[in-house]
Amino acid sequence: MLGKTFGMPALVAAMALAACSGGGSGAGGLYGGPPPTKPPSSNTPIQEMVAGRPGFVNPANHRTLYFLSSDTPAGGTCTGGCLSVWPPIAPSSGARAQNGFTIITRSDGTGKQWAHAGHPLYMFSGDTGPDQANGEGIPFAGGTWHVARP
Repeated sequence: MLGKTFGMPALVAAMALAACSGGGSGAGGLYGGPPPTKPPSSNTPIQEMVAGRPGFVNPANHRTLYFLSSDTPAGGTCTGGCLSVWPPIAPSSGARAQNGFTIITRSDGTGKQWAHAGHPLYMFSGDTGPDQANGEGIPFAGGTWHVARP
């Protein structure tokens, strides 16, 4: 009787503990990718595995970040309705440029945005979770959307 009463809660607790321990291998981070390049103290983009290769993600939701090849350091081409499909990743209050990322003022005057290698960074509304790259290769405004990679 004791085994039937406490067996399932003990099994659930053991499974939860094993999941939190990471299996002890030390290889691989959240969602099967490598550990982040730095602990996210702000919302500075971090590096994880994206579609089998290192890429940059939003640390808040681990969604893939993209850039538009035709964008310039002076600002992004994606404005207006484009932003509902390609939302920009804005820096959190007090965030500072670091690790090759910069903070730019959007060319449409709607606020600040993270950029990498001179390109403003966006997420894609067609990605519903981590490790997705559904926006890769989509043509737009004389350019093409690409996963932001190191």
